[in-house]
Amino acid sequence: MFTVAISLVVLGMMTVVLLMVEVRQYGAGRHLISRRRFVLRLAAGLLMLLLLAAVFVGLFVLKLTDARANYSLFMGFWAGCIMVAVVLVWVMLADVREVEERFTERQHDIWRDMARFISERTQGKGRQGAGAETGGGPAGDEKE
Repeated sequence: MFTVAISLVVLGMMTVVLLMVEVRQYGAGRHLISRRRFVLRLAAGLLMLLLLAAVFVGLFVLKLTDARANYSLFMGFWAGCIMVAVVLVWVMLADVREVEERFTERQHDIWRDMARFISERTQGKGRQGAGAETGGGPAGDEKE
């Protein structure tokens, strides 16, 4: 049980550090993520801390390791923990959906920019080709 307690504390500290990094980056104006994703990440971090604290309290303070001692408290407490875990998964899925939408937008932007670059380049070559045939191209513009 000592290992479980240490693991819960370490996971809690890691979650706090990651939340502090997210808040600091967002507060410093490094808006690499949208406000909605920032709120989703904060909510996920806080739910994770709540769940870790609840598991710690359930195991080590309330000693809810056996349902025979107090069945209703045992079932109610762990059902609440499961509900928090379900909400946490829902928030994380919403964050994943936001990441996927942003990735799709960026992919479309890249393809659009590439198509524009290619069309400008081919239009430019068409003009250069006509000028080169007549000898009207600028000096030093020819490639060896």
